[in-house]
Amino acid sequence: MKEKTVFIRAAVLLFMLLATSCSGLSVMSDYDHDYDFTRQRTYRWAAESHRDSSDVLSANPLLKNRVQSAIERELAARGFFAASGSAPAALDVEAHAYVSEKSMIRHEPAPFYPRVYWRGRGLRYYPWFDPFDAVPVVYQYDEFLLLIDMTDRTGMRMVWNGSARGLLKRYRTGEAMQRDIDFAVSEIFSDFPLQKAVLK
Repeated sequence: MKEKTVFIRAAVLLFMLLATSCSGLSVMSDYDHDYDFTRQRTYRWAAESHRDSSDVLSANPLLKNRVQSAIERELAARGFFAASGSAPAALDVEAHAYVSEKSMIRHEPAPFYPRVYWRGRGLRYYPWFDPFDAVPVVYQYDEFLLLIDMTDRTGMRMVWNGSARGLLKRYRTGEAMQRDIDFAVSEIFSDFPLQKAVLK
């Protein structure tokens, strides 16, 4: 019976993880309303001032390249282009990603189990189940946070930032990972001051 309970809880967790991975992105962005994005279209990737051991992009160059490629595609679709060589750029772009362990408590129906009790001159048995009873179950999972910042190089002030937060999945291929990275980055840029349709 214990194995059955473990199986039920594992199935519930799997369903919860699948549902979260499909639609569980939490996205936010904000920008400086006084900044004219239509006039400043050049950018370069900001140099790392120090190595942040908690930043998974700093620790994983392949993952960093995947995220930067997705960001560059979104910027190119809005008329931005990377400054080449020593040419001046109007904007600095940065990307950081962090992973943290989270826990969640869910109250689930109590498992079905038989109950044996003494009554009169002998033992009595009945299959006990209370549909209104619930037990707390703790689930552990990993959550990612992707941050993207744009800073005006002249005034040295942040003019746009965006973030996406969601469940960290396990991937078998880099292509599957890239699809989710592209989706997360496109969602972050969905409320960017310059939209793709404006620049057709």
